[in-house]
Formats: sequence, C-alpha cells, structure tokens
Amino acid sequence: KENYNLRNFPFDKQKLKIWIYQTINPIQDYLAIPSSLTEENLAKFSSKENTIPGWNITKTEINYKTIEINELIFDGLELSIDIERKSSYYIFKIIFPIILILAVCWSAVWIDPKEIESRLTVTIVCLLSLIAYNFVIDSELPKLEYLTVLDWIILISYVYATIPNILSVYSFRISSTNKILCEKVEGIAREYGLLSYIILIILIVILNANLNPTNSGSLISWMTIFR
Repeated sequence: KENYNLRNFPFDKQKLKIWIYQTINPIQDYLAIPSSLTEENLAKFSSKENTIPGWNITKTEINYKTIEINELIFDGLELSIDIERKSSYYIFKIIFPIILILAVCWSAVWIDPKEIESRLTVTIVCLLSLIAYNFVIDSELPKLEYLTVLDWIILISYVYATIPNILSVYSFRISSTNKILCEKVEGIAREYGLLSYIILIILIVILNANLNPTNSGSLISWMTIFR
C-alpha cells in the first residue's frame, strides 16, 4: 500500500517502497546486508515486460536503513521501485475522443448564425455525447478529493462544449440587429475557439507538471521548468 500522488494522472509516476527490518538483534549484534541473489532477482524483476500491469519500472534500488526502538537501534533494507504509468490507453481512448467531440461541437460556428436549429442540433448532441462518454469512462477515473490532470481536461471540456450553445443563441439574436458585431464574434469563435481549448489543456498539463515535478512521467517531465 502506497500513498500515491495522482495529481498528474494519467501522466504520473510513483515510488514503491518495501521496508524490511527486524527488532530482535540490535545493530551491534546483527547487520543487514543485501545478498547478490537479492540484487539479481530485483534486476530480473525490473527487466521483465508488464511485471506490474499498466506500469513501467524505471528504476530500482536497495538502501540500507536504521530504526530506533526503545533506545535500541535496529537495521534493515528498503527496496525502492520507481514506476511510471503507461499513458497511451488514456491518451487514445479518453483524451483523443474528447478532443474529437469538441472539434465537432465547435464546427457549428461555421454554420450560418440564422440556422440556429442546425447549430443547436450539433452543439447539444455533442454536449450530450460528452456527458454520456464521461459516464462510460467514469470507472477509469480515481475518486479523489482533488482534481487530477484528466479531471481538469474533462471539466474544461464541459465548459467548451457549452460555449457554442450560448454563442449560437447570442449570434442568432444579434444577426438581424447588428450584423457587424455578429460577424466579429463569429470570426473570433472560428479563429480562437478550438485553438484556445487546446492551449488551455496544454497549460493545465504544464502547470501540474511544475507543481508536482517528482510525480511527472517522462511524457510531461520535459515541460517542468523548475525542478
């Protein structure tokens, strides 16, 4: 059991620690030393594919440690295993489909503002698809008291799936009274709508990578400015 830091989920890495010690013989009578067989087996364990399903083992260590109990010092060994989550599943089966849904949703801004029925059909269907898809992937998301990178992506996606609905109604209302303003608003939406979504997602990943550099996987660790 480990207290994982999942703020960078699904681009996170974790450290597993196994602390083995004895409390029978104090350190002056007994000294814990890892055997060559222990080190060899640890190396074999880390070199195998899918030893820990869903994770890659990036580093293993055996460290000597001591512990004080009732003014007596005992020693032992700590096995440290660095693991990194395999993120491809979440990228191609969760994040990429969400981006596709948002792309279809924002394609509505290329429809004439006066065709409000057609625009709302596209945007509302996409919003409902996003909600339904979220129910499907809900079992893949950790239930935490804080938001992970994937939680932020889903939350921002809901906001950006809602904006084209509001924009469609607003553009329809002003299309007959202020055509210049309508064209300006539509132009900004076409040029910066989906682009701003992509930029915001990247900024969220970069921010989380910098706030939790020790738990950033190799896929986003290069974005870390302060180490």
